[in-house]
Amino acid sequence: DCLVILARNGSGKSTLSKIMAGLLPATEGRAIRPAHPQVNLGYAALDQPVYPVLTVREHLELAARLRGCEDRADELLETVGMTYAAASLGRTLSTGMRARLKFALAIQARPAALLLDEPGAGLDEAGRELVAEIIRTHLPQTAIVIATNDPQERRFATLELELG
Repeated sequence: DCLVILARNGSGKSTLSKIMAGLLPATEGRAIRPAHPQVNLGYAALDQPVYPVLTVREHLELAARLRGCEDRADELLETVGMTYAAASLGRTLSTGMRARLKFALAIQARPAALLLDEPGAGLDEAGRELVAEIIRTHLPQTAIVIATNDPQERRFATLELELG
């Protein structure tokens, strides 16, 4: 399934995404996550930082080592259309290029669940089509959650949650 969380700016979509990803504790209520913390989760968000002194390829290689997964840098660079930028430093990447790198990092370990926070933000038409392709490719075997204020991203939903 693909759950699309729709809400206006400032409503808590990003905070909810971070709680779901285990990056923030819930301050009220409860967040119930799988009993096994090693559940493979991919996460991509607009405010997710990149290392300014690492190249795009080094980001992917480092993440593979840290996650203990297969190094798929060449495949992922091609998937997100960044083969030409493999040697580019993080500090030189445009907003759209950083977003593409974050998508590559999110799908690197073939996640069982994929959390995308504002996936189309800062992307041109080709970048938004990349997001759609990633969702189409991963949806059959991956649970996907999209937090967005873009009504066009509603098209991916098999389930919707509208925050007030």
